[in-house]
Amino acid sequence: GRGRGRGDKRAELEQAADRKVNMRALEGAGFDHLYGIAPVLNALTANTRDFADPGKALADRLDMIDDETIVEEEKQQARKPEAQFAPWLFLQEDSAGGSKRSHSKVMAARTIERLATDMGIPVARVDKGVLNALSGMRPHQGFILRCGSLQFPSIDEQGLPNPAVAATSTPNLWLALDEIVDPQNLGALLRSAYFIGGDGGQQQHARIGVIVTSRNSSPPTPIVSAASAGALELMMCSRQHDNDNADANSSTSSSLVYSTGNMSRLLNTAKEEGWRVLGAAAESPNDINDEHQQQCFDLQNISGNTPTILVLGSEGSGLRRLVAKACTDFVRIPGGVTTGTAAGVDSLNVSVTGGILLWHLAQNQNTNDVST
Repeated sequence: GRGRGRGDKRAELEQAADRKVNMRALEGAGFDHLYGIAPVLNALTANTRDFADPGKALADRLDMIDDETIVEEEKQQARKPEAQFAPWLFLQEDSAGGSKRSHSKVMAARTIERLATDMGIPVARVDKGVLNALSGMRPHQGFILRCGSLQFPSIDEQGLPNPAVAATSTPNLWLALDEIVDPQNLGALLRSAYFIGGDGGQQQHARIGVIVTSRNSSPPTPIVSAASAGALELMMCSRQHDNDNADANSSTSSSLVYSTGNMSRLLNTAKEEGWRVLGAAAESPNDINDEHQQQCFDLQNISGNTPTILVLGSEGSGLRRLVAKACTDFVRIPGGVTTGTAAGVDSLNVSVTGGILLWHLAQNQNTNDVST
């Protein structure tokens, strides 16, 4: 018994080592493991990610190549570990039933499997331990989708639209995130932006665009997708309706989330073009703008009827100096706690702050309240 126990333990360690190698190879190949019903369902529905089978793609390429040297080089590439992985839907072995699931989740589970089958994505039922390993022990609800990763498109070349045009045809409310590093916070903010702004269907004017910094920010990882309840997937292919087209059903795909390599420059350009740039802050930073006396307004004194960019700073240090200087004014959420009496709870989490401010600005965009 003792010898076999040591052998079993060694086998487990070898399997764990193999799993680590495989995970590294997957990361190198650009694969994500989405986990949870909402992210998986929305990723399949949006169909923005890469679900191509590299093996099939290789076979198709080889069929078109006559040069034997090139064919051999392609085959050598195909022998690399990362080339062996393909998109896959992994389901927990007992996930089809699920008496504990609500009716909506049961229907979502069936839709996931149907969509994957229709898209030619292999489906496998595996032990819960496999799903735990692939998700990093995060709550996967019995569903993991192996697929291509996402990247936020850059907005630097095209820039923000003219605010006069944005009022009717594109988002007239944008959320600029200056170095938000926590994927949970980024996901929560994307969820709020999508829930409050919608996807550009019946209320296109209410859509909310999001801009993140390309450096020192959380990338669009599976953790972000899970924290956003799958909103990340939908915002990367939001519907863009053509107002000049009489057919109301006519639309094209357009991302609602972008990145920028220079947030302060982007905001300064937008401000010059007529955008109102509101920074979230407890008070106006001192002596940062010689050209304009910036003020800090309570939320209830800010109207939402002006094309606006709401800027949120990082979790640790808030708005960077040049980003704060690019703001026209600042907005704060007044609290009920007396200053100095509640250490650590004298402010809100950045994702909560963003949700409250976005809701106010979006709901009041057609009012004529006091405006900055």
